[in-house]
Amino acid sequence: MQAFLAHAGVASRRASEKIILDGRVSVNGAVVTELGTKVGPGDKVFLDGKPVFAEA
Repeated sequence: MQAFLAHAGVASRRASEKIILDGRVSVNGAVVTELGTKVGPGDKVFLDGKPVFAEA
């Protein structure tokens, strides 16, 4: 999850850890607070209710 957010340009991996632990990220409608959660190509990721897309 941290790598996904970093790759998407949201924050560094370290800053992404805090964002996740703060409960600001959801995947497919479920809030994620566990570091290392895997994100698949079909998953819908949101940060503060806004969609996040990995950069190509």
